[in-house]
Amino acid sequence: MTTTGRLLLFWTMFAGTHLVLSSLPVRRPLIKMMGLRGFKSAYTLVALATFIPLMVLYFRNKHAGAVLFAPDPELRLLAEALMLVAIVVLAQGLATPSPIGTPAELRPSPYRGARGIQRITRHPRNLAFGTFGVAHCLVNPIAGDWIFFGGFTLFALVSAWHQDARMRSEAREGVGAYLQETSYWPFAAVLRGRQRIAIGEFRPVALIVAIVLYSALRYFHPRLFGGDWG
Repeated sequence: MTTTGRLLLFWTMFAGTHLVLSSLPVRRPLIKMMGLRGFKSAYTLVALATFIPLMVLYFRNKHAGAVLFAPDPELRLLAEALMLVAIVVLAQGLATPSPIGTPAELRPSPYRGARGIQRITRHPRNLAFGTFGVAHCLVNPIAGDWIFFGGFTLFALVSAWHQDARMRSEAREGVGAYLQETSYWPFAAVLRGRQRIAIGEFRPVALIVAIVLYSALRYFHPRLFGGDWG
């Protein structure tokens, strides 16, 4: 099997096990048998067991496959801007507790409404990983790179949709209201008048951490991974 074929295989294994295990017909019996924490632990182990080989395979076989297009310096500038956006969104998402996240499921608390980055999208971490994938596809015009990095974008879109579908079938406190007042697509709830952009709710410490992390990655990326963001 070619490197590109193996990359597709490992992405399929990771995404497939993720989506199957988190689907209600599979998830509910496993939680009943193992308990919520036991299920979450097993779920994490399966994710690592499929994702780590994917990472190892890619970094041992970077830039494998056909050249898809000619590199463009202007695309690199766009990629760098997208990476900054991705890191800022990820940091804000991690710093803003979500009613549909694992911590809320393990330790339920009263729903207090969407805050900060959640007003823009209910899936900030998915948005961050999807943007990360797009940014790297722009500066890596090789088939194997597109499979690897494009997988992040495709998986971010599908897993967010899958989570929304599951959450609509569950009766957790506040989840229905959260789904109603936020949006899958960035800024959709704002454009429809269900939300507003509240800059004051964004976490300043998370913003500082994101900028520092971006700067560090920008500096060390050529030494760690080669190229700039490639």
